[in-house]
Amino acid sequence: MGGAAVNVRQFAAYLATLDPATQPFLNDHRIDGTPVLPGVMGLEGFAEVARLLAPGWHVAGVEDADFRAPVKFYRDEPRQLTITALVGPDGADLVADCRLEAERVLPGSDSPQRTVHFSGRVRLVRQAPEPETAEVPAQEGPEVSKEDVYRLYFHGPAYQVIASAWKHGDGTAARFAADLPANHEPAAEPTTLGPRLVELCFQTAGLWEAGVHGRLALPLHVGRVRLLAEPVESGSLVAVTRPAGDAFDCEVIDGDGRVILRLDGYGTVPLPEPVSEDVRTPFRSVLDH
Repeated sequence: MGGAAVNVRQFAAYLATLDPATQPFLNDHRIDGTPVLPGVMGLEGFAEVARLLAPGWHVAGVEDADFRAPVKFYRDEPRQLTITALVGPDGADLVADCRLEAERVLPGSDSPQRTVHFSGRVRLVRQAPEPETAEVPAQEGPEVSKEDVYRLYFHGPAYQVIASAWKHGDGTAARFAADLPANHEPAAEPTTLGPRLVELCFQTAGLWEAGVHGRLALPLHVGRVRLLAEPVESGSLVAVTRPAGDAFDCEVIDGDGRVILRLDGYGTVPLPEPVSEDVRTPFRSVLDH
């Protein structure tokens, strides 16, 4: 599929059993004590399955992703997830329409209920994207510490991706935390999309929401993630996030000014309980002025 025109559609269904006892991205991503699949790992799964159907093509990013329902791992038990991908031509590119589904037998029922949890489209291109550059954001003025960030967020060590954050223009900048524990097992297996770099954008946007609006929100929608360079994790990386109407745009930049990825149209859904005033204060004093 690498060189000739593609005029056929291909379908694949990939089954994976995930266990919170062995996967850090589940054990360190709990809401009210229950492991929940990070939205960024759903996007990563889409990218990996789509790439299997199109060897020799480059994953350019993920588009129109919706996080419809959380994938919870009740009682810390493993669950089997299914990712389906239907790949077909879109001009000179390929696009994979993807869904992440799971079954669960509800109390009082003998039949499993099947739920589509995430959906989205992976774009694949023949040539790697042209590099882009941006100004490396300088840290000026006061910062929010990692300790304050993770008084707000529920994430465990593998997903404590922010080392510090500060106000930048009308938005927020945050530095990626160096020397994080492994994201997944086996740890040597590479990722395609750089899920913890996308997570850096999600969390940086969330700091702005906490400081300005006093709310904690969960991922709802991503308009587009564009992968522009190899997503290597490094303490030199900085995410710059800015509000864009009812959503957020973000870019992750390395110390040389290379843009690693861009995220456009990130939308959230707020949790019902406001952030307590003592937790909110550091974000409001630094980010909301």
